[in-house]
Amino acid sequence: MNTSATEIVTAFMEALEFKEFDKAAAYLSDNFHFSGSTPLSLNKDKFISYSSALAAGMPNLSYHFHDLREVVERLGEGNRVRATIQITGTHTNDFQVLLLGFPPIPATNKSVLLPEEHWEYAVKGNTIAFIRVEQVSGGGIGGILQQLGIDIPIVQ
Repeated sequence: MNTSATEIVTAFMEALEFKEFDKAAAYLSDNFHFSGSTPLSLNKDKFISYSSALAAGMPNLSYHFHDLREVVERLGEGNRVRATIQITGTHTNDFQVLLLGFPPIPATNKSVLLPEEHWEYAVKGNTIAFIRVEQVSGGGIGGILQQLGIDIPIVQ
């Protein structure tokens, strides 16, 4: 039975939402990359580490994944899916995003409500090859840090 690109993306986002990071990683190709929300592109291991660190600091982290739709395939990029994401959470625990070079960030007990972002996924075979996040003002890791009142320079 073939699994559609939208089913794969939905299952991946549900795994992220429920903090099932091993399960989420299984939906990512070995040469996966994530870009647009962080200063540098993240490979599979770094993306899972980043997602896990955010969830550790914000146990109620939610992606509010919606408006999922397939889009026209770009040559060689596989089946493409686009969705709207709006990250929310409350920073109740310390967290470390070492891979971005940030020092440990003590809990602030502040809530985060990022603007909606559009995530584009490329699905090749039964795995996600990449996720590109449309950069929006106040979004991504910069938006999270800003809303938490943390002043760490982010080098793009």
